[in-house]
Amino acid sequence: MRYLMLLTNPTEAVEAWEQMSPEEAQKARDDEMPKWGSFMQWAAERGIQLDGLELDTGATTVRKPNGTAVVTDGPFPETKEVIGGYFIAHCDDLDQAIDVASRIPVAETGSVEIRPLVGE
Repeated sequence: MRYLMLLTNPTEAVEAWEQMSPEEAQKARDDEMPKWGSFMQWAAERGIQLDGLELDTGATTVRKPNGTAVVTDGPFPETKEVIGGYFIAHCDDLDQAIDVASRIPVAETGSVEIRPLVGE
């Protein structure tokens, strides 16, 4: 089965990241990358296929409540979490998907939401 894993960060962490200088942001990214490399190696050694991307912190939302499109920017300060990326994980079952999600580094400071893909 395939599962969508939404990777979220607390708003405070995203705001702190946005306040960093380019040098500070690069150092923070360099410090974090070994965790992600270890996670990807762990998944590869178990034959778990992962496809995913990091997302920009900006978002645009479209709603059409009365037949007219309303476009808003986001996320907004009142949002508690910001989606920062995703994986599509090919797992045997939900138990394996939970195991994978628990090993994604962002689960230590944010969260990983797991959603089975329909028709899988």
